[in-house]
Amino acid sequence: MTEGIQDHKSISVILPTYNRARTLLRAINSVLSQDYREIELIVVDDASTDGTTELLKGVADPRLRVIRHDRNKGVAGATNTGIQAARGAFIAFQDSDDEWLDGKLSQQMARLAAAPPDCVCIYCIKIVYGRDPAFHRGKRRVACVPGPDETVLEGDLHEVLWQRNLVSPQTAICTRAAAQRLGGFDEKLRSDQDWDFFSRLAETGSFAFVDTPLVSTYLQTDSISANVRKSHYSQFIVTNKMKRRGVPREILAEHWARLGYHIGKRGNTKRRGAVLLRNAITARPLHAKTWLRYIMNRLSM
Repeated sequence: MTEGIQDHKSISVILPTYNRARTLLRAINSVLSQDYREIELIVVDDASTDGTTELLKGVADPRLRVIRHDRNKGVAGATNTGIQAARGAFIAFQDSDDEWLDGKLSQQMARLAAAPPDCVCIYCIKIVYGRDPAFHRGKRRVACVPGPDETVLEGDLHEVLWQRNLVSPQTAICTRAAAQRLGGFDEKLRSDQDWDFFSRLAETGSFAFVDTPLVSTYLQTDSISANVRKSHYSQFIVTNKMKRRGVPREILAEHWARLGYHIGKRGNTKRRGAVLLRNAITARPLHAKTWLRYIMNRLSM
């Protein structure tokens, strides 16, 4: 499947935002100041109420397009609005509280020009400020994603992305055709939309990688990743979708065991956690850690 990746073409950068006026201008400027000039920036204002509309009116750059939702649709819905409106051959994603570093697009497009014909996505390293590699949060904590322990970073990544997500939207450029064929991001999900999207995308073609930090991410108190309960629910949906796509049960078992353990800690979802743990045991009956999690779940019921 050839997507014309060898040609340097225009990029539609999609930036969904909701009540992030305090950080939005930094994110916008980091896009518009890129040395790769063949871009349009589509900011999708997801019904903000904090002065975002007025801020956007003050950005005098003809490459900026603003689309405003009358009601809040969530980050996936806002991103899909941008995908549908995109005119470029490629799509890049930016978050309203993050910052691209100089040369991000030009370095990625140069690498993409040398990628195989079936390549549908290229991504890079991001530096996360506000947490460490063990996901402990704090002002002076920093993490690199993907981390140095990751060894398989490009090529056919579909099995890797079934197991864990290496790709964040703000680090990625994908072909518009591939994004539209997938139907964009799943709007039922309130978190982990990126894992779902890129795991599905990896089933359609290969990925390329730039081994350089080109994105700075700043965790906010209202960041989607901060809501653990929503994340567990969304991961449950994502793994069910993987099951329907035929992902091997041995891979799903690790997700079921982890989710079952964490969901089972909450009083009103202990039984659902037990079901997931039993499914994990059925798929991997000799996995000791899963049995331990199951016993702990039963003892707490």
